[in-house]
Amino acid sequence: MEVVVSSYSMIRVDRYYEASLTELGLAAAKSIFENLKEKVEPDVVLIANSYSEKTANQVLLSSKIARALGFASPSFRVESGDSSGGASIYAAYKMIKSGSVKTVLIIGAEKLSDFPSSYLNEILLQNMEEEYESRVGILPQSYSALRMKIYMKKYGVDYDYFVNWPYLMHKYGSENPYAYLKFQVDKDAVKNSQLISEPLRLFDTAARADGAAAVLLASEDVAKKIGDSDVKVKDVSSSSGHLEMDGIPSLRGAFAKMGRPKFDYLEVHDSYSIQAALILEELGFTRGKSLEEIESVPVNFSGGLKSRGYPGGATGIYQLIEAAMQLSGEFPGRRAQGVEKALVVSTDDLGYSSFLTYLSR
Repeated sequence: MEVVVSSYSMIRVDRYYEASLTELGLAAAKSIFENLKEKVEPDVVLIANSYSEKTANQVLLSSKIARALGFASPSFRVESGDSSGGASIYAAYKMIKSGSVKTVLIIGAEKLSDFPSSYLNEILLQNMEEEYESRVGILPQSYSALRMKIYMKKYGVDYDYFVNWPYLMHKYGSENPYAYLKFQVDKDAVKNSQLISEPLRLFDTAARADGAAAVLLASEDVAKKIGDSDVKVKDVSSSSGHLEMDGIPSLRGAFAKMGRPKFDYLEVHDSYSIQAALILEELGFTRGKSLEEIESVPVNFSGGLKSRGYPGGATGIYQLIEAAMQLSGEFPGRRAQGVEKALVVSTDDLGYSSFLTYLSR
């Protein structure tokens, strides 16, 4: 049984001070059914969200959004840190492949721009081990800076090696109408940007903001009745792993489980420039040279987390939609040519969990 990306919708990643978390989710989801041939109520509604307890004082978020959409479908919130989007896609795919359901609506929604950096860092500390990391204030930025130092020493590169990644992400994102930071930067601006945790600089990090995106996955028989999409989820894979300073074991495991498939388009979770390098190298790019090879395969024409923005648990849903639009030739920004197979890599900031979605048309 094939799983089809039947319909999708997303709003621009931005700062929506006037809108609640629930309202953002509804804004993304309501238009998803407009272009379907037949009205359909999803068998299951999944909400990909990481931080609603801290950011919106909300639990039962899935029930509230499903009810507001007029659905009585079973609904669940999927939380796996910033890889919640990838986790929800994994769950939806497995549900449909099992034959127990025919349609799953996934809504990714996150609201992160209402808070000062100090409180936002408190929220992000939840990703760390409470007992011996977050209690002493170790943030993902700290580990990412250490990873950069280790990488630079191991491969004999300097900071200039990393500059090309944010430079290209902003170049691509400047063409994406859904991007939060929709502007280009020159390489000097990257090199001279604020130090976050030496050698990590501002442009090596991803811009946290508000966002919501929705996708309807359906079994092939239902998809033919309600739409014309030819984009299919061919496989999903996931693995968990420990923190490795010069690699990402969870991604290595997930990619191996999937059989290391060939792809001609990539969307990766570039929370930090070093994370992008490590992800690419787990996928087969040359170790120590991956950021010099990124124009050999189209990667993150959305602008990635750097430029499109980083809407927490909704990120993986944006990535799925962006890759699907590249396959269908509908992406409103920079388009890759001749895309037949696409791979979406959804992780948390440091890669404790990795979720892969393999798409084709």
